[in-house]
Amino acid sequence: MSTGPVPRIRDGNGTFDIRFPLRRLATHSLDGSEPIRALTAVGDGVDDAKGPLGLNILHVPSNPTFDFIFVHGLGGGSRKTWSKTGSVKDHWPAEWLPKDPAFQNVRVHSYGYNSDWTKGNSTCLNIHHIAKSFLAELAISPHLEGSQTNLVLIGHSMGGLVIKKAYMLARQDPLYQSLAARIRVFFFLGTPHRGSDSAKLLKNILQIAASAPDYVTDLVRGSEAIRTINDEFRHYSDGVELWSLYETQKLSVKGFSAMIVDPDSATLGYRGERQIPVNADHRSICKFNTPHDANYLTIRNSLACAIRGITDPRTLDPRVVAADERSLHESELTIKHTSQQMIRRDLATFLAITDDVDDDLFAVQDARADGTCRWLLDKAWYQTWKTAVFNRQCLLWMHGKPATGKTVLSGFAIDDIRQSGSSCSYHFFRHSHNSKSKLSSCLRSLAFQMAMQDQVIFATLSKLQKANPNLDVENERSLWRTLFMSGILPALPRPQFWILDGLDECSNATLLFDSVLRNLGGCAQPVRILITSRETLELHRSFTSLGSERLVQEQISTEETLPDIERLVRSRAEAFVVVDDERRNELIQEVICKSRGLFLWTQLVLDELSNAFSEEAMKQVLEEVPRGMEPLYHRALQMMTRATRAKPIIKRILEWTVCALRPLTVLELNACLEIQLKDKFPRLQDTIATLCGQLVTVDKHQRVQVIHETAREFLLDGNLNSELAINRLQAHTDIARVCLTFLTGSELRPERVGRRLNSTSQASLKKRSPIYAYACSAFSYHLARADPCNNDLLSLLSIFLKANILTWIKENAEAKSLVPMVQCAKELKTYTDQCMAERSPLYRELQLLKGWATDLQRIVGKFSGALLTSPSAIYSLIPPLCPEQSAIHGTTISGKRISILGLANLQWDDRLSCIDLRQEKASAICYGIEFLAVGVTGGRVRLYHARSCQEYRSLNHGEIVRHICFRPNSDLVASCGLESIVIWNIRSGDQLHVLTSPKKCVALWFEEDCLFALSSRNEICSWDCGTEGVARQKSTITLSDSPHEDSGIIRQVPCAVSIGITHKMMAIAYSGKPIILWDLQGDQFYGDCGKRLEGGETSTHPIQALQINPNSDIELLAASYLDGDLVILDPFSNREMERKRACCHTLGASADGRLLAGGSGAGVIQIFLFDTLKLLYKVRTSDLWIKHLAFSPDGMNLADLRDSQCNIWVPPVLLAGSMDDDVSEETPITNNHASHQQTEPRVECIAVMADGVLCGKEDGSVNLCDLRGNHLAHPLYSHRAAVYILLWVPSGRLVVSVCISNRLFVWSLSDLKPTLRQNSQNKHECLLDTRVNCNGNTVRYVVAGHAPTKLILSTRTTDHLWDLATAAEESSKTWGSGSETRIWVQHPTSPDHVVCIRPTAADVYAWHTWSSSAVVSIDLGFSLLGLQLKSQPLLYGDGESRIVLELEELDGSSDTKHIIALCLSQRTFPTSETDGTSTQSHSCPIKPALGLHARSTVLQPQYQPEVSRHIANTAPLHDNPEQGHTAISFYYPEHILRRLAHVIGIRRDGHRTRLVFLDISSWVCSTILPAGDARQRGRPTKDINSNSYSYTRHFFIPYEWLSGVRHLIGGIARGQDVVLAKKGDVAIVKGGFDFEERVDVSPSSANARSDHAGSDKEGPAS
Repeated sequence: MSTGPVPRIRDGNGTFDIRFPLRRLATHSLDGSEPIRALTAVGDGVDDAKGPLGLNILHVPSNPTFDFIFVHGLGGGSRKTWSKTGSVKDHWPAEWLPKDPAFQNVRVHSYGYNSDWTKGNSTCLNIHHIAKSFLAELAISPHLEGSQTNLVLIGHSMGGLVIKKAYMLARQDPLYQSLAARIRVFFFLGTPHRGSDSAKLLKNILQIAASAPDYVTDLVRGSEAIRTINDEFRHYSDGVELWSLYETQKLSVKGFSAMIVDPDSATLGYRGERQIPVNADHRSICKFNTPHDANYLTIRNSLACAIRGITDPRTLDPRVVAADERSLHESELTIKHTSQQMIRRDLATFLAITDDVDDDLFAVQDARADGTCRWLLDKAWYQTWKTAVFNRQCLLWMHGKPATGKTVLSGFAIDDIRQSGSSCSYHFFRHSHNSKSKLSSCLRSLAFQMAMQDQVIFATLSKLQKANPNLDVENERSLWRTLFMSGILPALPRPQFWILDGLDECSNATLLFDSVLRNLGGCAQPVRILITSRETLELHRSFTSLGSERLVQEQISTEETLPDIERLVRSRAEAFVVVDDERRNELIQEVICKSRGLFLWTQLVLDELSNAFSEEAMKQVLEEVPRGMEPLYHRALQMMTRATRAKPIIKRILEWTVCALRPLTVLELNACLEIQLKDKFPRLQDTIATLCGQLVTVDKHQRVQVIHETAREFLLDGNLNSELAINRLQAHTDIARVCLTFLTGSELRPERVGRRLNSTSQASLKKRSPIYAYACSAFSYHLARADPCNNDLLSLLSIFLKANILTWIKENAEAKSLVPMVQCAKELKTYTDQCMAERSPLYRELQLLKGWATDLQRIVGKFSGALLTSPSAIYSLIPPLCPEQSAIHGTTISGKRISILGLANLQWDDRLSCIDLRQEKASAICYGIEFLAVGVTGGRVRLYHARSCQEYRSLNHGEIVRHICFRPNSDLVASCGLESIVIWNIRSGDQLHVLTSPKKCVALWFEEDCLFALSSRNEICSWDCGTEGVARQKSTITLSDSPHEDSGIIRQVPCAVSIGITHKMMAIAYSGKPIILWDLQGDQFYGDCGKRLEGGETSTHPIQALQINPNSDIELLAASYLDGDLVILDPFSNREMERKRACCHTLGASADGRLLAGGSGAGVIQIFLFDTLKLLYKVRTSDLWIKHLAFSPDGMNLADLRDSQCNIWVPPVLLAGSMDDDVSEETPITNNHASHQQTEPRVECIAVMADGVLCGKEDGSVNLCDLRGNHLAHPLYSHRAAVYILLWVPSGRLVVSVCISNRLFVWSLSDLKPTLRQNSQNKHECLLDTRVNCNGNTVRYVVAGHAPTKLILSTRTTDHLWDLATAAEESSKTWGSGSETRIWVQHPTSPDHVVCIRPTAADVYAWHTWSSSAVVSIDLGFSLLGLQLKSQPLLYGDGESRIVLELEELDGSSDTKHIIALCLSQRTFPTSETDGTSTQSHSCPIKPALGLHARSTVLQPQYQPEVSRHIANTAPLHDNPEQGHTAISFYYPEHILRRLAHVIGIRRDGHRTRLVFLDISSWVCSTILPAGDARQRGRPTKDINSNSYSYTRHFFIPYEWLSGVRHLIGGIARGQDVVLAKKGDVAIVKGGFDFEERVDVSPSSANARSDHAGSDKEGPAS
């Protein structure tokens, strides 16, 4: 019996697949009439229910004309697939068809192959290989060989793909043409021609399968196999019948139900294709209960119809006739081919070729995704190599890091060269394969492939075989000489290409260089060799030694391979089991990003992701080291350990690369290694590539990185047994030591503090060491992970904190980033806690560490603005402002430093400021971009600057304010009470709209131009505020708790509401109901949600607070329940995400949605991560009930309302921004108890004396403070109410004070030195104690004459002249309008006169008659109407003849509107003697008076005709003596005013007079006052040539000093000390003017910018 010819399968490139399989033939009778069963029957069943493998004969008729061949699918068998049960009688192809008369001439076969996916990927077979095996079985079948029967192929599921592929292979190979011509009909039963739709097929199969062999992967939609078969089959389908039967029912298995192959995938869509639906699922489409089963009859009739059509002579295929004619010729060719095959088999035996040489190439081709590797064709060096002649650049070495696709690229090069028609031989070295790792195997394989491609080489080797039949197959040198030098190379008929892949995996690669590459002479034609490998030290040296003329070497970069990886991932992405395409795209990008250019990692991860059915499983796949990578890394370490002398540097490079906070550049790593190893490395990049190139790479940006994150995990594995394994603890200790060694060096030594403050120091401009940036940013990161027992490290850290940390802080500020300071503080605390666990907590260095861990966070919170404005302020300005017990306060530096006296500041407080509302209670709060609004029970809305917390203005709503909201991107704010809603203009303070408030409004919000309010009756009222005039009310929406139109309204009052403006959603809580969601855009009920109870139902427990996440991308809702549970919900899917016991009754969220704040009744504030409820911060100040919480829009501050206080917090967690919240898993939360000590009564006013400071307080006391800064204030006397006016009259040593009840005190002070001494008796005397009757008006200010006998008390509409000699009111004046500004000032050059400045004129009055003696007309260029004095007038110039006035709105904002300077000289403001009075002073004794004797007159704004009149023209911005007498010296331009917050006083600086003020950034500044005296006259106030305005910045005042106050309370003492009130204390700042920094505020400058010219002479300033 003949076994038929050995098949020769030719691929498209002309190569031969030489196989020697053992075929399994079915046993049959000698006459071939009846089959002998291959299955042994046991009862009614069989001993092999699945069926045998291979081609099996099931039925042989006496005269066969057709052959039915059944091919099963995935997980099936040659019998199992076609039988409903294990019984023989149900095997319908063997039992039912032979008994049917319609099939009397049909021979029946079945084909079986290993498709058992339950055993995992234990085989490398895919559809291509199965089809090749199936075709080979058909070719050698004794029943089919020599027969002319028509073949009908029936395939189920994957079997349909197998028969399609087999038919295409047969059509492509001439040896199988006759067999292909006999294939007439294809029946496809549930065949996935197009794979799956959105990965449904793979999802459904793998939920049953435990793993996915290659043939399972081929079934995925988009796979290379599916696409190739489907695209090519249409070109071969002409002339054959196509029947597609597809399932219409879902398959239900193991609780899973789905359509395995949908109709779209189960049909080809070709013309003439017959498509038949079957009422069955994927399994029952091919197995039936009885021969009368309707589904069986469908298939039976289809088969019968098909063979009837072929039997009809009219449908006879001409190919059958042609096949008969070619039969004889085919037989002759077969005999000839068999002879050639025997010769080739002998040659393979001679060369010891035991494996199929094409197997590796086929595997590489299958692994390559379509369209990848084509970038190689665009490389000039590749094209140059392809055309190289003889020994010039004929050797190309492509090297890259492991697993970067070098092997796939080699396969692409092989295909490219063969497609060009050239001869190409190859070898893939494999270290895991003993034979394939040897050079001898490579040489023999190359020789055999060259012989198979060229008859001349084949003949040459045949001669060698005959001459020397016993070849030494393991001796590389002998093989090279015998096969190549003496045989092949001299006889080459054409150029040859060799592709050698993975040379680094060759066990004896040095022989390749010594024996082969150096001895390629004598070749008849060029031999061009392409070698791929990793770059190892040995290979680098060997290739370099060949010379640049012969060698071209190129590195495979990540940038070149990433596009290929993306194509690969996208081709496999349909297999991902995800909810939608958006998640699929996210997963694609994540895989591409994590791949880092590693093809092997990508392939392994894609395989595992295909078997991942949950998000958690996918996350685990992406985070773990895939199976298959570890052997690669083990081998890399083995190769690296060969460099014995270089092990220390290899270990250090690996430590820095694996454990560094970020990838270091080559220069940075070089500097680190020089410090660590005390050596030089002139060519470090080459050293890295040579010694560590297996695991470390240098990218195009010169960054040193591990080849992949999995390599990092591998090296850090504690179970890794290698001398190069990285000990995490030791590595971080070593790196921290290097960083601190640098930081304690001279490069960060503090600068000597000079007079000039510079935003960028000269030191920062000099060239820094490469390690500088990394050491500054990462030292604390390594500290937190270092060995706490290492004493050297602790000593270095202590030196750094004592010597250089201020410079480190300055460098961070110059980089405009303070987040590293917050992170450093957290990491420093972690390290400190670890050290304290190993040492005594009283260890001195540990106390220093603990102090700085606290200080760094507080410095950022308190002084971030000052640091970013002037980084060098950290040396001299900030430490004195810090608590006395802080670490930074005790830091010593060389140079000047300011000193602050009078404050008892011992400890830090996270509270930025505390706004005391005094007698009023806080009722509402809202943060805007610029302002913080606080509603109070007194009916006012107080507006504060959001940054400084200083009061801006007060709006009188008229009733208790319940709700406040700002309109975004506008100057509007709305306030709501029980009766009305008022919309205000913040800038002007005007009421724009007054609306009727809905009953008990529970929520208020703006959305674009509309204002919305929710009432307790569950009605949403709205008004259109976008038009001018009256706000138009829109329709009212009534809430419901059901989507049905007929649902009733809700009768209950909401107990909690949260508005999600960005989500267009509102959450409302009612008693006894779940949380209701209302769609604000559609004005309809959306759904409900709530926490889950044990039974799974939604809770209806009472809710205290709700908070929708304000970030539009985060769809979460926080709900605080009365039982103490704080729950995070996904409201749109009604899922509970997180739950925590927190007991919060009010909630607030940061604008970015990152943080959630909760307040409890015990005064505790907690801050959580919104999505996880991880507690980050906790603080408690008092037991007061927290009413409301609000984050600032930038998320940097948190405000709370409690009782009559508004606290502004700056927790460090807010300053951290988006950085990681954890240093490690063990990092504790910040848990503080803020100080809540009883404070001194607030200072309301001060008066500066030559030898002390007088201060009036809210408790009515008037105290004397020593300028030397003693903490104790010495009481002088006391009012019964708060003192708000305090005047010091030095000529009479009088103190004048007025309290809010208009009680007037005048005291005469004796020598103050005894008063300032402890327990001394003072001799001060009260001259006047009376309550002033001002007709119900409040005294605004007091003016005293040079001769302290007269006082003027000015109210809004009246002025009162008091005579201290008689202790009575002498006269009064009543003015017509309360809005008309009047400013009384003492005439500087005439003690007997006083000046009254009005909007258009100034009147000169005599003190003793209080009558006008002269009138000076004034033209300011602006109106004084509606303005008032903001601070006391300031005198300067020759004889103090000039006066500076600071003006603000009358009952308006606290902004300074104008600053003007008036010249009050005798020439400008002359005094007239027409009143008959003398200009000489009169003095009389002043005695105490208790009674009040008032004589009042009413003065209308008409003046006596005999009064002399003068004209004062408006002056320019600078004095010009040639223009005549002017009353206005100058006024400040808008560029200065918008930066100025408050005037403090006047200071003489040598020959210059300077105005001292506080700017809006809370810096004490100064600017030159022009024409202060004769020596300055004519000096310009601005640089006319440059049109530049500037001022000088000196020192910073913390915002908390100004919180809650409307005006700055301060002054200048002794011309050099700044006196400021801070709540209940008086602070005296000494040496502040020693520091200067110029600030340009020119019109062209949007923001203040510093001048760093370094000149000691300040430029012109306005």
